[in-house]
Amino acid sequence: MKEKLLRIFCSCYPQFRMGSERFESLILGENARVITHCVQGEPLGFAVTEGAALRLICVEPGFQRRGIGSLLLEKAEEQIKAQGFEKIFTGGVSSNFLIGADSRTAGFFEKKGFSALGGCDEMLLKLKDLSFDEKAFRGHLTAEYGWYKGGIEALRKAVAEVDSGWVQYFEEDSSVYAATVNGEIASFCLVNTDVTNYLSDAFGRVGMPGCVGTVPKYRNKGIGIEMVARATRYLKDCGMDISFIYFTGVADWYKKLGYEVFMTEVFMEKQLNGVPHREQDVK
Repeated sequence: MKEKLLRIFCSCYPQFRMGSERFESLILGENARVITHCVQGEPLGFAVTEGAALRLICVEPGFQRRGIGSLLLEKAEEQIKAQGFEKIFTGGVSSNFLIGADSRTAGFFEKKGFSALGGCDEMLLKLKDLSFDEKAFRGHLTAEYGWYKGGIEALRKAVAEVDSGWVQYFEEDSSVYAATVNGEIASFCLVNTDVTNYLSDAFGRVGMPGCVGTVPKYRNKGIGIEMVARATRYLKDCGMDISFIYFTGVADWYKKLGYEVFMTEVFMEKQLNGVPHREQDVK
């Protein structure tokens, strides 16, 4: 059955060229619940849920617009409601795949009562043909660029000025590329190599600049973009095949470096009616 579900998935998302092992680990994880729609024993579509998240709905392209997606969604809502959740939302970070609804399906979910809460882009740059010179992005304020060697508290303080939710990702042993001005952190990003995610089978070795931020007083001076250009060059020098930007709302900024939007996602949710009490809520 898993191979048949993989075939349906690949027909819906051919750009990922995902293999069986990665499909099972990323999409059909140990906490996932899989709902299938079969005709004469053959699956024509499936949905994957985890907790209150609808991680994925896929329907064989030749059988789309025949109500199969609607049936799968109804079953997913019933399943999530039975667990005591009051809302259903699309995506889910823990899936390491879609963190929202594929923008191509947003209209379908809106018709089913979902509301859009926002969105993001995922972007990539093929490094084999990388041609830019990071010096071309040099800002008008002199900064020093390199691997951060300072104290963790100073780093976390700078990160908190940009996004307090990111602080948890910066540890003592994190690989952090940074720009400093007179010894003060101006811009920073995590740099990860050989990341295993849903793009690995299609593109090879994946590198990621993540949690890219510039401290407010140093913004609009060209520091951040030169830092990302240098970090991207590092990924190429390490032998990465692509540089992947996960979850960004500033696609136009990354496009200056040649990054392209690979997928646009929309965060959506829906209130569920008639939710039963969960056991822990019953006194």
